[in-house]
Amino acid sequence: MHRFIYGSNTRSLSNLLRIHSSRIKIYIQSRYKSSKINPKDQKGYSTISDTTSSTSSLPSQDIPTSSSCDITSSFRIPLDQSNLKPSSSSSPPQEAEASNPKFEQVEQKFHQLQQEAKTRELWSQSVDYTSRIMFTRPKEIYDFIIIGAGSAGCVLAKELIHSLPNINVLVLEAGPPHAQINDRICSVFSHASVWKTLEVDWGYFTQPQTIQSCMDPSKTLNMGSFIYPRGKVWGGCSSVNAMIYIRGHQLDYEEWASQGPDYKKFWNWDKCLEAFKAIENNQRKEKDDEFKYYHGQDGLLHVEDYLETFDILNDSIKAAIQFGVPFNKDFNGSKQNGVGKYQLTSKNGQRSSFANGFLNDALNKRTLTYPPFKPLGEPYGSSHGIGKISAVNVKSTSHVLNILWDDDNFSTIEEGKKNVARGVKYFYQGCLHEAYVAPKGEVILCAGAINSPQILMLSGIGPKKQLSSHNIDVRKDLPVGNNLLDHPLGYVTIRTEVPNSTMNTTLHEWSSGTEVGMFFKANDKGRLPSRDELLHDRPDIQLTAASTIWDPKLMAYTEDAITLAPVLNKPKSVGRLELTNSNPFQQPKIYLNFLDKAEDIYKLISALKVTLELLKQPALAKWKVKEIGLNDEYSDVRKEIKKKMKRKEEMNDDDWEEFLSKNIFTSFHPCGTAKMAPEEKGGVVDHKLRVYGCENLRVVDASIFPTIPAGNTNAPTGMVAWRASRLIEDDYKFKLSS
Repeated sequence: MHRFIYGSNTRSLSNLLRIHSSRIKIYIQSRYKSSKINPKDQKGYSTISDTTSSTSSLPSQDIPTSSSCDITSSFRIPLDQSNLKPSSSSSPPQEAEASNPKFEQVEQKFHQLQQEAKTRELWSQSVDYTSRIMFTRPKEIYDFIIIGAGSAGCVLAKELIHSLPNINVLVLEAGPPHAQINDRICSVFSHASVWKTLEVDWGYFTQPQTIQSCMDPSKTLNMGSFIYPRGKVWGGCSSVNAMIYIRGHQLDYEEWASQGPDYKKFWNWDKCLEAFKAIENNQRKEKDDEFKYYHGQDGLLHVEDYLETFDILNDSIKAAIQFGVPFNKDFNGSKQNGVGKYQLTSKNGQRSSFANGFLNDALNKRTLTYPPFKPLGEPYGSSHGIGKISAVNVKSTSHVLNILWDDDNFSTIEEGKKNVARGVKYFYQGCLHEAYVAPKGEVILCAGAINSPQILMLSGIGPKKQLSSHNIDVRKDLPVGNNLLDHPLGYVTIRTEVPNSTMNTTLHEWSSGTEVGMFFKANDKGRLPSRDELLHDRPDIQLTAASTIWDPKLMAYTEDAITLAPVLNKPKSVGRLELTNSNPFQQPKIYLNFLDKAEDIYKLISALKVTLELLKQPALAKWKVKEIGLNDEYSDVRKEIKKKMKRKEEMNDDDWEEFLSKNIFTSFHPCGTAKMAPEEKGGVVDHKLRVYGCENLRVVDASIFPTIPAGNTNAPTGMVAWRASRLIEDDYKFKLSS
């Protein structure tokens, strides 16, 4: 049986032609003893066994020089094969008695293919990819190209390689394998150590902004720039984040589904819950019926309860209960509001990233398919297949520059035609490379909410005015980057004067910053929430208590301290992402536009007031806690507000607004920059995550979130990838059957 392999392991064209011309000539010689064979025709050829890879060289003038061809048809010659029966002898005869027309027909067909190979373009063949032998030098050809081995890319690669037969997948990742830096990212306490470490972090910064005061319209408030770490490593942000496992609220996904019948069909809560459960392997020991309904135990993302919590944080839970907030043992269960301990994406205290589980599993799936014989006279189709390695190939340190389009089907905005994605151009090991997808394959952007829209815009998909200003040819005018969403937070740093065996001067160094959470609804007028708001079933504040210091200005502070940080989970303010220029290595401009809406300011003020109320409760009062930076006791640490900041008892809403403008921070949860919505409502992708105006191109990551979930975004990103794999699988099978 002949064995043909394509993909990243394809033989060179010269080797293929050497092998198969030799086979054809020797086979014909052995079958037609009446043929006249010129002895010099045998020179330079040798018998090629089906079980060996050794070959002899063909004369150089017989070898085509094309860089891309389809030579499969050389083994589909429509001859009457009644006389082509196997011979018991495999040795070619030394002499031939007479010319045979069938031999000449085979020879003529073979040389015709050699000539066609010099000019034939791969993409011009409208033949099923699985029924072809591809030559991929210098082109690399795959069924699917996934850009980014982050949270979404890892899940997608695993699901596709396991659900679709006979495919190969290329994953292009700008960062290194997670295993190379495992000692720096595996611990639950070390996620912040990689910030601004450009080996594994993109090192982004947000743009400074100025906002108008909602208390005094004549006044403007200046907000600085933030560091904006994004994972550049296998697993993406799941390899460097704080590991909090929060799915968001059920109504978040019902919002997605409310955009139309198609969205309701594919993105309702039941569909999303199915995906959440499929990716999760929850290690909680107490598993009642409610737990089993909401959680999965067979997925590859390990989730467990926080193993150890410092005493002062345990008391912060008690303080919240004393304030009137109910205890909640499962923020991902039937209700989200309440106070309790977070669950983390870890196993026995070690990080569980999407790379650990999903990508490693995908890399272990490697199969070789042999081509069955084609019945005589039957057209060659996809059911016959060809020899192929089905596997996932991950290329680390590969920086994708842009999408490659099918120039033969170039479409303009005026024509209204679709742009056909053909592959990608990327920078790898100091050289430019190109990778292509099969006609039925796809390019899938999983590069995250910053890089995916950047690549789209560099490829001509984005706001027309912005792209034109950077001399980028506009292929489709879409609002890419216009819906940047993130979770703003305020924070209060607190010190204690009571020594405790579980607290010491290195307390903040041994914290993941993710121990205790509290969900409640803030007051939209800046007042303390009422009891009904505290118990509301649609909370919009996620307060995190952590035995660490979040304030970058207080990092030099070495005494014991904890941080109480209320996060606004459903902000009204919307940011944007813009290209700096057409250089793919240049950081884009990130405008978060935090506090752009007055309601966001009032809700955070309300949440900060709740934070101070918690400190008055008996459970925390016994620790003699004092705020750092809210009064002038430690104003020397906060020089920029030394003269203006009043004591907390005297602070009014004007003071709180100014405090927020100087102490606002980000949760590092960007999303929505290529949102899933109807095109007329600002959508970039449709309900199947296909980019409008394009074929063979999807976005599968947090970029597509229409609205931001009420919680951390890592778990929802994995959920989206799992759902997308089902949509892609269905579409791919439909293409094969067409």
